[in-house]
Amino acid sequence: MAEIAEINGTGIWFDQRGSGPCMVQIGGAVSAHEGYAPITGQLSADFEILDYDHRGYGLSERPVQRYDIDVWCDDLVALLDHVGLERVHVHGGSMGSFVAIGFALRYPERVDRLLLGAGAVARCDGMGVSHFRVWQYLASAYGVESVQVAEDLVNKAFSRHYIDTEGHQSLIDAMVDSTTRNTSTEVFIDACQVMIDADVADALGEISAPTLVMVGSDDVLTPLDSGPAGLGARAVAEMIPRARLAVFEGSGHGHYVEQPTETLAAIHDFMS
Repeated sequence: MAEIAEINGTGIWFDQRGSGPCMVQIGGAVSAHEGYAPITGQLSADFEILDYDHRGYGLSERPVQRYDIDVWCDDLVALLDHVGLERVHVHGGSMGSFVAIGFALRYPERVDRLLLGAGAVARCDGMGVSHFRVWQYLASAYGVESVQVAEDLVNKAFSRHYIDTEGHQSLIDAMVDSTTRNTSTEVFIDACQVMIDADVADALGEISAPTLVMVGSDDVLTPLDSGPAGLGARAVAEMIPRARLAVFEGSGHGHYVEQPTETLAAIHDFMS
């Protein structure tokens, strides 16, 4: 049942469903907990799913402040304390993977297994930094809820095949709806900066939890293989001691949407 909890002075929306070992799902930079909608229902048949929205996102409060990994990790550990969960599986997709890695490094005793989806990078390469800076420029100029931002988000989120199959305009309309409801310009700009600044290359070897790294083969945002200045999903899987890599052929960044069946299969195989 969905609730609002007072977490570190801010109202944080969360929802628990299903039964079994608990898996907490950490939202991305645009769609909050809704990003997992294509798979949450089926996952809840085998796991207790704890969905929540970061402060600044979705149905949680959006105080005016600086947003970064420390803020979101502190909220997550406080939320787990609030609901009485000592140790959980941690699932983060897209920006959520940056937060999930940060959480696993700060609170290793609270993480059973770690799932990193929609690409996971230890450090952005030059193109990755540019992608996020362009989002900041567009959001500053037009607002995060604008068509201009949505069009570039769609082009980075999905594969060419998926965009043409589903219809470019319909995906843009859906993205406008998602950004309008789930974030604000100021928070989105901070979120982009979090990903620009991220560099956990020297720390990944400290992650002790068994880890699944999931990425679409055609992900241009958080790619399988970065340029030499960055470390993409393949490198992340190689640098975490107990990690495995799942590559979804033909999918873009949004494999939860493009290939939900394959994503579920990879998760269940990893968790079994």
